[in-house]
Amino acid sequence: MERREFIIEGCRICLLTAAVAGISGLSSCGPSYPVFKTEMVDNKLQVPLSLFDKNALQVISPRKFQYEIAVQKNSDDTYKALLLRCTHQSNQLIPTGKGYLCSLHGSTFDKEGNVTKGPAELKLKELKTEVSGTNLIVFI
Repeated sequence: MERREFIIEGCRICLLTAAVAGISGLSSCGPSYPVFKTEMVDNKLQVPLSLFDKNALQVISPRKFQYEIAVQKNSDDTYKALLLRCTHQSNQLIPTGKGYLCSLHGSTFDKEGNVTKGPAELKLKELKTEVSGTNLIVFI
């Protein structure tokens, strides 16, 4: 094998190893959270409050909407909803247990939506919430 072929083959092996490590690393980014799928009506989502009995953090996936929403129940029975869209280049974020990760360029955000690692510079968009009977309303 010539030197050039050896280097090319070595690069292929290195890239393949990195790709496999990257894919397997994504599945272990942190705990998986339940995803509640719902319809958006008049730019509002209705989420049953009972969902928060088992887990204070819920990921909401509105049908026909590009991004998921993380809703956290606080200890004072208030709710915080964050649009899981990276403020750097609008990529969908992944919940990690410590916050949220952008798989595109590596930006990370804490559970409050603040940037903990760039290149993103702006915090996540917080959505208005309102309790109505047995549902939480999230305004998009």
